[in-house]
Formats: sequence, C-alpha cells, structure tokens
Amino acid sequence: MSRLDKIKAASILENQIGFCLKIQLKNSEVHPIRLIQASKSLIGLDLNKPNEKLINFNSIYLESFNNTKYSSSSNFKDDLKAVISTYDLEAAFLKKDKSLVLKLFHQLKLVSSEIHILEYLIEISLKQTGKSFLSIWSLYKSILFLSNKDTNIFINLASDIILSDEFEDINSLENNISINDIINYNLSVNSIDLYAHLLEAYNSDLIRLENIKILINSFVKRKFENYQLSNFNIDNDVLFPDLLIEGRKSLLNFIDKTNIANINSDLILFLDSIRSLFRFLDNENHKMICFHFENILEDLNV
Repeated sequence: MSRLDKIKAASILENQIGFCLKIQLKNSEVHPIRLIQASKSLIGLDLNKPNEKLINFNSIYLESFNNTKYSSSSNFKDDLKAVISTYDLEAAFLKKDKSLVLKLFHQLKLVSSEIHILEYLIEISLKQTGKSFLSIWSLYKSILFLSNKDTNIFINLASDIILSDEFEDINSLENNISINDIINYNLSVNSIDLYAHLLEAYNSDLIRLENIKILINSFVKRKFENYQLSNFNIDNDVLFPDLLIEGRKSLLNFIDKTNIANINSDLILFLDSIRSLFRFLDNENHKMICFHFENILEDLNV
C-alpha cells in the first residue's frame, strides 16, 4: 500500500472541509469544522509525510454527522439595491434576525470577497463572549485552504455561529496586558485554546489586521485580566524534552506514538493550540508551553 502524498492528502482535507460546511451548528457540541481545521494545521507540520492517523480519524469522526445538513439553495437575486456596510450586518446580528443576516450576506458577496467577509466576521466575533471566535477563525482558515471558494457554501454556518453567541460591552480603557505574557498565567485547556488562536490571529497577515488587533487587545483585557500567574517552576525539567527541543514539529511524533484509542477531538484541538503557541511565541516562552502541555495532558487522560 502506497503512502499518502501531500496532493492526495490536500484533496481529502478539502473534501472533509466541504462536508463540514454543510453540517448544521448545534449548541451542544463543538462544530466539526474546528476539528478538521486543527487536524489540517497539524498535518501541515510535515507536508512530505501527511499524517494518515489524523486523516483517518477525521473520516471516522465525520461519519456521525450525516444528518442535519444546510441547504445549498438560495432565494436571493443577484442585484445590489442599496449601499450596505458591515455595520448593517452587525446590527442584524444584534437583532438576531437570521433572515436579514442572510440577505445582507448575499448583498455583501456582490461587492466583497469571501476572505473580506470572513474578516468582518472575525471582528464581530471579537465583540462577543469568545464562543464564536474559535469557530469563525477555524472557518476563515478552512476557506483560505479551499481552491474553489464559494460564499454560498458557508454563510449559513457562519450566521449560526455568530447568532449562537452573545455580544459584550467592549471596555474602551487602555489594555496594559501584553498578549505574549498570557502564557505565564494559570490556563485551562479551554483558555489555552482561546489564547492560542487569538495569538495566531494577532500575528496573521489579515487585510483588516489593524482593526482586528484593537479588538483582540480589548478582548484580552476582558477575558484574561483577572487570571492568576501560574506556579510553574521554570527551573524544573520538562517531561517531554523532544517538545522543548524540536518545538511544534514533535507533535506529529506524539500523535504517532499515542494509542489510537486515546485520540479524540479534544486532544487534537489541544495539540493544535500547542502548535500555534510554539509558532507565535518567542523561544524564551517555549518551556512554559511545555509545562502547560504536561499539566493539561493529565486532564485529558492521555
């Protein structure tokens, strides 16, 4: 049996993403677009040897989502009847008027690219509790990966993601917390997940990066201001020296050595968070990442 090459792996991942975009959002679970995007990022650590364990896990995982799919049909006509802006879209989300949201999405796609629209959604999600940001960020990264982008494919899912969250008051006071310093705080698996992808967005090449950075800084103040410093002793040895030496590339070896029975969506999302932290934090912070890795692995029972 021949080994999977990167072209075939990319094709499989595109199909898995396409399948995910049709799956309706349920508030009781993490949407599978997050899992597939996390797997894709981990697989991308070694494109010359795509990790088949992750690809196969994705396929099995998605088998349970064959029902409750979005319809791909649209009743909107391709005519731009008025000047619209992202403020109109945000106002529709505030009213929780999905019909209006979808109409405005259709209007926006006539004058904006898919990537522009998704960046607007990143901004909107950063004004909410954080629940929507992680899924919108995964959606953005997934659409970037697709060779054939189509706004109609993801607008239903994107709408429901934002509508499932709540808006918060944005504190206009100056934020004196550096996003890079949050690694020194006491972080749970969920806060690591949120932090890692905020850090990724903060350091990404986004068209609307200036606005997004301002919103991330405000978000960091709201969410992490009251966190306590961790009690890790920086002089201690790490339990996974390969992780400290090789950084994020060693995560694939960790996956290969992990019993298939212990691989689940929570572990993959966590490993992707660690990948992002290693990529965007300086070397001086890598030992702290290792300590968080060790600490949270215990909670995940791996």
